[in-house]
Amino acid sequence: MIFLGKTIQSVADEIRYPFLNNLLQSDDDAVIIETLKNIEILADMGVERKNFPGLQKVLYHKNIGIARNSLDFLRKMSPGLVKGVELNNDIWKSMYPFFCAQALSKPLIAIDSLKILNTLLDYGIVGDYTNLQKALLHKSDKVAQLTLDLLRRIKGLTNEARLETVESISVESRAQVVEKAPEKLPEKVPQKVSQQIKEKRIDEPMQRREELKSRIIDVFNKNPSYVESLKEIKSKYRT
Repeated sequence: MIFLGKTIQSVADEIRYPFLNNLLQSDDDAVIIETLKNIEILADMGVERKNFPGLQKVLYHKNIGIARNSLDFLRKMSPGLVKGVELNNDIWKSMYPFFCAQALSKPLIAIDSLKILNTLLDYGIVGDYTNLQKALLHKSDKVAQLTLDLLRRIKGLTNEARLETVESISVESRAQVVEKAPEKLPEKVPQKVSQQIKEKRIDEPMQRREELKSRIIDVFNKNPSYVESLKEIKSKYRT
């Protein structure tokens, strides 16, 4: 990391504020409007007014909408009482498309924009960089080369993050499978169940015979004449 010992805030501020102030002087109203959107984010965070002298000049812009927005942001900004305002990673990511779009501008602006993106990468911050690929075709060879280097760094960083995510999900999935897997039954349990089924199959005919015998005895007990008749028949056919 080339800015070891410095916060991302202090490093980015060295080039971010001059960069945004330069864009406020653009001849393209669309560029100024997009720049003001990012300045609004900083104003909401409490950034000091002294960091944007360019807003004073935009107060007299021919576009009344731009002029009024500049006035609103100047009034919203801290006059210098708030110190050490830090932007979180989500704020930096939200500015990513803006910086990428400016990489398509004139060489000086494009290079400054790429410097900011490169600084964010040093701290592992990556946002939507879709439009950055267009800068590979920039008429300035230096801008195109810097863009290529930046995209290669982004690719490497996002691949590492994706790999870490996949590994994390894989470990978590394996843990869930182990947690939800049913406990293995003791080996004797299936044998015991099998023996019980086998014994049940053997006992069923015997039970039926006992039930039939019980019914016959019950009939004889209730009808003694049947017993005498059977004895008589048996004596006749005795050999």
